[in-house]
Amino acid sequence: MDTIMAPPATHQETSPPPLDLQLRAEARSLVEAIDGRGICSGSHDNRWFAQGMTRRKARILCGPCPVPFECLRLAVLEEALAIHAFGGSVHDLHGARGGVTGRDRSQPVKELVERLKADASHRR
Repeated sequence: MDTIMAPPATHQETSPPPLDLQLRAEARSLVEAIDGRGICSGSHDNRWFAQGMTRRKARILCGPCPVPFECLRLAVLEEALAIHAFGGSVHDLHGARGGVTGRDRSQPVKELVERLKADASHRR
């Protein structure tokens, strides 16, 4: 009688997927969670993306929004992934996302870009 043996168990740890793939998955999840619920969603008004946005104006514009935290996280993810993939600078960020200006998002975006670079370098 032939027996089918399972391959021996290996004790190799599987490495997590690349950080950029993890962040893209999180961004897709946030897009689904927001799904048109933001006050700017579907708007043809460009006031949320104006250059020179002040903190006060960003807070006022996004104040009534039901998904500001999700929007802010999505903004940081999208901006960091774009800078990492295509280049650019945190100095180019503008507009209001989650009640926060591009200038105020620049530090978390910069930190995330650095994490993406380190992860990509580590995987080479």
